[in-house]
Amino acid sequence: PETGALISYKYRGEEWLSQPVELSLYRPLTENDKKDKHGGMLWRKAGLDKISQKVTSIKLSKNGFTVDVSVLNAKDNEIGTGSFVYTLDRKGMLKINTVFTPDTAIVKSLPRVGLTFRMPVANCCDVTYLGRGDFENYVDRAAGKIGIYETSPFAMFHYYVMPQSTGNRIDTRWLALTGEKGSGWKIISDKPFQFSVLPYSDINIEAATHINDLNFDGEVTVHVDAAQTGVGTATCGPGVLPVYWLPLESYEFDFTFIPVKE
Repeated sequence: PETGALISYKYRGEEWLSQPVELSLYRPLTENDKKDKHGGMLWRKAGLDKISQKVTSIKLSKNGFTVDVSVLNAKDNEIGTGSFVYTLDRKGMLKINTVFTPDTAIVKSLPRVGLTFRMPVANCCDVTYLGRGDFENYVDRAAGKIGIYETSPFAMFHYYVMPQSTGNRIDTRWLALTGEKGSGWKIISDKPFQFSVLPYSDINIEAATHINDLNFDGEVTVHVDAAQTGVGTATCGPGVLPVYWLPLESYEFDFTFIPVKE
């Protein structure tokens, strides 16, 4: 079925996407998420770990199109609705405006709201950003200083004994993903955002029980989030404090992808 996801972006004949740009509502569980009564158990019960998009309408415009979708879990239950407005200009600048509204009869807690996609590592071996760094941080662990930092997908991945979600950065103003030849994307938004760029897929990280279960397949996984819940300390103390939960409400956000020339 049609998903409404962006499946291809070619610039000067080169394909930059290896997997589509899709709505993202889940993160590979941290050890704290597994213990938090407001965390992983509720996310999996709602089916946020295996969502799909099903198109309900498509409308063309002069410079793009609007897609309305039903967001389904693995049981084919609708857990929310979404819309994507894609706008492309002659220079290759792509803007994606997204709206997501959860069905609160099913969704009782949200780990994140944003977009995700995968890229060949040759097109995304360098990561530069203006935001909080230069180590992983979350809304309830806002350590580090705002600055311009340079890193890589492998450097952003912290090898916990039990593989889990990692590498997040908050308070991001812009993000540049560039390849071996120096070309790539600069990603901006109208509000500070969160992101991660990792050398493994979410599915691989979620399934891995040891570091040697991780498999680099030549692609990197990019998340750009409008919002993400905190991580708390549920393994040894309280879970995520309510002030750091994501409200169960409609979210509207946009990301603009600007081609960077070598």
